[in-house]
Amino acid sequence: MLIDTHCHLNFKVFRSQLPVVLERAQKVGVEQMVVVGSQLKNSKRAVEQAQAHEAVFAAVGVHPHHVWDYLEKAKSQAKIAGQSLETVMNEIIELVTAELIDLVRQPKVVAVGEIGLDYHQFEQTQYDGKVITPDYQLWQERFFLLQAKIASNANRAIIIHNREAVDDLLSLLTKHAYLFTNNQVVYHCCEPDQRMLGYAVDHQFYVGVDGDVTFDLAKQDFIKQVPLERLVLETDAPYITPEPDKSYFAEHKNELSYKDRVCEPRHVAVIANKVAEIKNLPVDEVANQTTKNAHQLFSLS
Repeated sequence: MLIDTHCHLNFKVFRSQLPVVLERAQKVGVEQMVVVGSQLKNSKRAVEQAQAHEAVFAAVGVHPHHVWDYLEKAKSQAKIAGQSLETVMNEIIELVTAELIDLVRQPKVVAVGEIGLDYHQFEQTQYDGKVITPDYQLWQERFFLLQAKIASNANRAIIIHNREAVDDLLSLLTKHAYLFTNNQVVYHCCEPDQRMLGYAVDHQFYVGVDGDVTFDLAKQDFIKQVPLERLVLETDAPYITPEPDKSYFAEHKNELSYKDRVCEPRHVAVIANKVAEIKNLPVDEVANQTTKNAHQLFSLS
């Protein structure tokens, strides 16, 4: 049995083919999966999918990139209403908090996530031109801690997203340790950083390993050091397609539709095999231990 602990079947690319995707996953032994929210709308869709499909569980939350959307909305509203940005953002936070608290209470919601910090400057996306200002970073922190508190109060796991913000993340985790001490926590697609690993081991956090472990040498060296009892498998579908499909999809880009060349929960089997190879362990041992870890992390039935 394998578990995909982090996928986005709630994203548009999977909308018309969810039953087929679930069937393909089950054929290779992926029997459960956690569908993770990145904003309120698709968090609600994750909850709906979990309630409709026995194999699916849900996580709800606002990704740090979507804090930008709220910030831009607040700037516009504040200008029109003649209010301060902080006043409007606090009003928005109250509304987001109320919706998330309601979502967390829904059946089969096992975590709050993905939440955290992201200082990466994207190009050629909807966030092209977005500037990582201190103001933006501050509101990311506010949203992160707010959602961690919701998880703590509801006794749900926490899925942490971090990109290019290790120093600030570890500072927040240390300063606000009470929010994370009594909860199961996982670093989603953990960056190959020794400080992150040290904190995870010391505080019994879990480390998510994705398809990049099949082609990224730094990630392979990193995962070799992560204790197996701290690892969980995840795809981040539809992103981070593992090899050899990554190269195959690229080679046949003009022949395949987008939905036919994305990562899916079935790719967990490929990731498990690669982790077994890196750690020089039988794949059954990797599958059994990471499944046990996933059950402990999310209290899955």
